[in-house]
Amino acid sequence: MIPDPDTWWIIDRASGAAPLAVRVLADSAAEINPVICSHLELAEQIGAVLMADNIRDDLQSTSAPSVPDIPSVMQDAADSLFPSALQRYGFRASVSPWRSKLGGVEGRKVKRLCEPGVDARLFKIRPGAAIPHHDHYGQELTLVLQGGFSDEKGVYHRGDVCTGQAGEPHTPVGLAGEPCICFAVSLGGYRFRNPLMSIAARMLS
Repeated sequence: MIPDPDTWWIIDRASGAAPLAVRVLADSAAEINPVICSHLELAEQIGAVLMADNIRDDLQSTSAPSVPDIPSVMQDAADSLFPSALQRYGFRASVSPWRSKLGGVEGRKVKRLCEPGVDARLFKIRPGAAIPHHDHYGQELTLVLQGGFSDEKGVYHRGDVCTGQAGEPHTPVGLAGEPCICFAVSLGGYRFRNPLMSIAARMLS
């Protein structure tokens, strides 16, 4: 699922303008979701054509621009949970990454992908458990790696990307079955509606 028009992150990734955490999320999503992969390849092809057009205009050349081949996603050793883009940061299905717990939700801040204004985390949501009601100071992307969750906008399973805009509240709830594991990137950080929850949520760092 790619909710339109919230595909800004694919364009940013293709243009190289996105923060590193967004690029890693986009590469991960493309590896496990063929629809997202095709969208990303198309965006990169369009970007390549536009760049070639600009170079041609600068050189005042009349030759037709060529479109370079789009490199395939680099494949590491197959992993049942984490795409290769996250494997490069040390995540494997065989190693538990969780460092904190809040009720039925466990978390892990991916510090190597964080930067000013960008928060990157892994979450594990038990069936029926919820990340407390919150919104964000900026846009948010959440890629499902295992299981699924629902919120006020829809239901998401492995390979789906849930997109959220600044100030748009939601309450992700784990679906029945296996625990939901997801990779979330928040541009601007989280804002919990309940001040007590805001304090408690710091445990998920």
